Amino acid sequence: MKNLFFIVFMFSGLVLSDDADYLSTKEDKVIILTTKGSIFDQARNGLINEIRDEFSVSVIEINENTSIDNIDSLFEGYDLPKLVVLIGNNAIRLYKQFLNQNKYKTATIQVVAILALDLQRAVAGIDNVNAIAYETPMVTALVSFRRVFKKPVNKVGVLYRNFLKGFIEQNIRYCAKERIDINAIEISDDTSKIQLDIASALQTLIKNEKVDALWIPNDNVLLKPEFLGNIWIPALKKKNIPVIVGVEALVDPKLNFGTYAVIPDPVAQGEQAAEIIYNLKADDWQHKGVKIYPAISMYSVLNLKKAYEIADKEDFKTYEVSKILKK
Repeated sequence: MKNLFFIVFMFSGLVLSDDADYLSTKEDKVIILTTKGSIFDQARNGLINEIRDEFSVSVIEINENTSIDNIDSLFEGYDLPKLVVLIGNNAIRLYKQFLNQNKYKTATIQVVAILALDLQRAVAGIDNVNAIAYETPMVTALVSFRRVFKKPVNKVGVLYRNFLKGFIEQNIRYCAKERIDINAIEISDDTSKIQLDIASALQTLIKNEKVDALWIPNDNVLLKPEFLGNIWIPALKKKNIPVIVGVEALVDPKLNFGTYAVIPDPVAQGEQAAEIIYNLKADDWQHKGVKIYPAISMYSVLNLKKAYEIADKEDFKTYEVSKILKK
């Protein structure tokens, strides 16, 4: 089949393309709206490799100058897309702005969202959406950590905010089946109390409860740079307690914070999104409501410097780890 893939790149908010004729194809049209960056590029490529022979695909890479007018240029006339793929929180936010001004154009368009944090809240207000969670299940991360380290992981401390309560409660049940006891402390949403709550919770979990490890969810509020520098890192200094996270940047040895990360594979997320798209086409694009799928493939990252702080070399298995950061 003729290759119908083309890219619309955004430079200073302008759409530049030499292949605009592809928009007139009779094939089903898919628009990919994506944040720029390595993991987003990997997800996009994984998706495109799976759908490019069956769909007319256009890609918009957004930047600080991209506006809803740029998106609107691909929704003109009668050749509307069957589906829009949103990669990353910035892409979701921009598309929601577009929706608010173009409800008549978008009423029947399906949406697939991937690589976004706080996904349930991020896609609120978008109709006809299928999404893939970018939050690694707690039980998955802890069982993976336990495979790598001989260190016991029987009691784990967790800090979370209210929006993750359902997710945490579900994973507490799953962890119990793995004989892992979770001590979870909810942190206030009141911005005037967050810093004190984090400091108090860490004190309780480390000194009083003596947990074997901490698992930290992907929460940009709890993990603000100033909180990391002023609260988290000082509180954990010389405690020799492993910190398990869901973002690779948090296990960067230069940051001196996370020990181990388990992260959804971005290429696999793109491929999983492609499967959703094929299923939507088979159902004649009739999906209604919001459906969120778990990620099906993960990879692990080890901060070797932090690993040596909690275990001797012979007490952890580097061959079980996907990626090792040494410095």
